[in-house]
Amino acid sequence: MNPLISVIMCTYNHSEYVQDAIESVVKQTYKDWELIIIDNGSTDDTQKILQKYNDNPKVRIVSYEKNDFITKRINEGVRLANGDFISILYSDDYYLPEIFEKQIKCFGSLSHEWGVVHSPSFSFNVFTGEQKIQSCIPVSGYILKDIFTRYHEGFINPITPLIRKECMERYPLYEDIFTEGEGLFHRIAMKYKFYYINEPLAVMRVHDRNMSFVSKRNAEMTIVVLDRLAKHPDFPKEYLPYLRALYSRILRIYGWREVRLGSNTGFARKMFSESIRLDWKQFFHPITLAGEIMCLFSCEIRNKINLRINSLFGKKKIIHLEDYK
Repeated sequence: MNPLISVIMCTYNHSEYVQDAIESVVKQTYKDWELIIIDNGSTDDTQKILQKYNDNPKVRIVSYEKNDFITKRINEGVRLANGDFISILYSDDYYLPEIFEKQIKCFGSLSHEWGVVHSPSFSFNVFTGEQKIQSCIPVSGYILKDIFTRYHEGFINPITPLIRKECMERYPLYEDIFTEGEGLFHRIAMKYKFYYINEPLAVMRVHDRNMSFVSKRNAEMTIVVLDRLAKHPDFPKEYLPYLRALYSRILRIYGWREVRLGSNTGFARKMFSESIRLDWKQFFHPITLAGEIMCLFSCEIRNKINLRINSLFGKKKIIHLEDYK
C-alpha cells in the first residue's frame, strides 16, 4: 500500500489563484493523497470556488469567518491529517504534476532518519510573465550547518518539501507569530536528514500581495524564531557561531531593505546596530556603511537616491508592503 500524503493548504482571499492550486493536487500522477483546505476568513469569492470540491472525497474544507495566524491554521491541518507525510501548499502557488511521485520514490529508498525531501521551484511573475528557477540550497544529509554557512546559495523552498508527519508533530509551528519561513526547517534539521532533488517541482507566484514583501514584519518574526532556535534544547551549541553569523547578515539585509524600500529609518538603524552587535565585522560591510549614511537623509532624498541606484544598476522596482493583506 502506498503512503498517504496529506496536503495542507491555507487560503485567504486568493480567489484568482486558489483553483490552480487545488487542481495541481488533483492532477498529481501520484494518487494517494488527501487535501485539507483551510479557508482563513476569506472575504472574496474563494468560498464559491471551494464549493466545487465539496463532493470530492479526497478534499476536506475547513472554513473560518475570522482571519487568524497562519501558523495556527497549519498546525490544525497537521492534527487533522491522516497521512504519514505532510506537504504545505499556499493557495497562490501550485505543484507540478510529478512532485509527489518523485518525492515518495526518494523516501522509499531512505531510512527513517530522513525527514524531508526538498527541491527548488520556479518563480512566476504575474506582472511580466517571467519564469525562473528560485534559488534553493542544494544539500542533502544533516544540513543545519549548511543552512547557516551557505545562506548565499539559497534557502529551503517553502512549498516543495515533503515532510514526515512526525517531524511536524515534534516541531510544530509557533502559534504566537503570524507566519514562519525557514524556522520550521531549521528546527527539523536539528534531528533529521534532508534529501535534495535537483529539479524544480512547484511554481511560486510573484504578485502584489506576497507575504515576502512585508519586510519589517518578516524581520520581527525572523528575530523571534532565531532567538528561540538558539535556546532550543535540541540545538547543537557548537553551531552557535554559525547561527550568529547568519543572524547578523539577515539583520543587515533587513536594514538595507528598509532604507531602500521603506520609510522607518529608526527600524533600519536598529537592524544595523543589532547586526553589528552579533558580528562586529558587519560594521565595515559596504551595505551597513551605505545604509547608515542613507538614514541621515530625508525620505524624499532617499527616494531620489534609490531611483538613481535602480537606474544605474538596471534594478526593477520592488514591492514594499507595511502589513499582510
